[in-house]
Amino acid sequence: MGIGRGLRAVLALALLAISLVGRPAATISAQRDPATRAEFFGIVGRDPWYEFNTDPERAPLAVNRIFLETMMAEMTALGARWVRIEFHAEYDTAPGPGWVDYDKHDWCLFDLAPRYGMKVLAVLGSGILADVDESYRFRTINESPDREGRNRYTRAFVERTKEILGRYGRALGAVELLNEPNANELLWEETNQREHAVRPDVYGRLAVDVYETVQQLSPSTRVVAGSLLFDRHHDGDRHLDWWRAVYESPAVREFRARTGRYPWDAVSIHPYFLPDGGSVLAAVRELRAIQLAHTDLSPIWVTEVGMVADPPPWSSTGVLSPTASEQAQAEFLGQVYTLLWEQAPEVERVFWFKFEDFGLSHGYASWGLVRLLDSNTVYGREAIPWPRKPAYLVYQQLARPEAVPTSRVAPPSDPTVRYFPQTGHTLSGPFRRYWEQNGGLAAFGYPLTEPFWSGGRLVQFFERARFEYWPEYRGSPHEVQLAHLGRWALGDRTFPPQPPPERLGPDQRYFPETGFVVQGAFLRYWERNGGLARFGLPISPEFREVNPSDGKEYTVQYFERARFEFHPEAAGTPYEVQLGLLGAQAVQTIGWYR
Repeated sequence: MGIGRGLRAVLALALLAISLVGRPAATISAQRDPATRAEFFGIVGRDPWYEFNTDPERAPLAVNRIFLETMMAEMTALGARWVRIEFHAEYDTAPGPGWVDYDKHDWCLFDLAPRYGMKVLAVLGSGILADVDESYRFRTINESPDREGRNRYTRAFVERTKEILGRYGRALGAVELLNEPNANELLWEETNQREHAVRPDVYGRLAVDVYETVQQLSPSTRVVAGSLLFDRHHDGDRHLDWWRAVYESPAVREFRARTGRYPWDAVSIHPYFLPDGGSVLAAVRELRAIQLAHTDLSPIWVTEVGMVADPPPWSSTGVLSPTASEQAQAEFLGQVYTLLWEQAPEVERVFWFKFEDFGLSHGYASWGLVRLLDSNTVYGREAIPWPRKPAYLVYQQLARPEAVPTSRVAPPSDPTVRYFPQTGHTLSGPFRRYWEQNGGLAAFGYPLTEPFWSGGRLVQFFERARFEYWPEYRGSPHEVQLAHLGRWALGDRTFPPQPPPERLGPDQRYFPETGFVVQGAFLRYWERNGGLARFGLPISPEFREVNPSDGKEYTVQYFERARFEFHPEAAGTPYEVQLGLLGAQAVQTIGWYR
């Protein structure tokens, strides 16, 4: 893709993201209560069970609380108000169905999630029973039931449900009964491709038993059934046939006749592998039609939906143009959340799969909204986004637009914080000191964002620069550094190095590191305003270029961290050389928020 087409695509995507939140939430759908909008947004996160002893230096034989809290804080800033996780039993005891090490879950459920106001949807999946004992392998769920409709596996499953709900109760906002029971990969593997679905009659009996158990132990915890994998590419519409059979199962019919309702509070679906949000909306409507045919008015929860997106390699500029798959993911996410909110009031929650990319033996499974710092095929010790994908920005603009760093903030009461009403942003701490001591408004322009974390560093955009905080140099002139926005803005353009001049004039300097000459007003500005530490090396010769900010042509020269522009109308004044508005250019793209 050429530069022009690429920028047009990026700007179109940015405009799409902005348009999605252009209307007040109260006017988006007359059929919804705007107060419910916040809880519409869910996310699938990293299960706490996995984060045991993953940071043996700081938390030996304990839960990696730094990882989990960093992830929870990021998901909260994103705007998610529900997180979907799974319980797991330990796989080191036989015989029997294993045991749950609650120390791996307690802190997250009792402390972390409530502290961040995050509600938990816990999947009661095949993992809650260990399979060291062959008699409790997941395939045994389909063993012939007794006259009551139960078998050994389902009885053990209900007992484990009692154990979990007895411990956590209201700490669980909802529980989901199995994961994709209509097209289960584990069942497919364990039966050598003979069985792909849990028997509908067995699932119906289990649904009744689990619902009654949850109602007895924690009436405020909702039960979500179905978890239907919509995979038309492989299964046609067989997920709906399977769900019809659950409605017609003896246990469900008996419960319905006895109580006047179904043994669940919501029905869930996983509409994967669909090309756009409209297709997801159609899939939801198909499910709703089956519900209504059985007089089931339970809301629908989309407990998984997602699309793969591979980010570009990390760059020292901190501004990364989106890949084609990132653009597709961002557009898909925006369509799904917008269309379901506006046109499907029966959909109560939508959980994006998932927060982070996760590692496989051959690389990444790139379903996430972010990648994590220091992670490859395994997770790093900390859940620091590296980088965020454009879909993260679209999600946040929909769910919590005030948290986007470009959103204006109110004037602070703290006198050490400087406020700029012109842009609605603040300046404080090391960034304020650097700004004020190195030229202020003339050198850097107004702040365009609040400080935010990018690639593990605190950064802030200004009209002419991006500040980066380097705590390892605290107290030195290098504590705050400028990002390599010059390299970013130069893009794919390259210039052959210039040979060393035979003779340099008094106002010329040759840089053998890159092969370019800096001279005249540009050299004077470079030397008097910080030189190498502030601007970096020259990466182009002088040339004429149209300034995207005002449409006028100027003589310019690019440096690693800046673009120098010669303004002849200001010759002889401190403003004859000005820094290009590279920060403003970057923030106009969708690649700045990484």
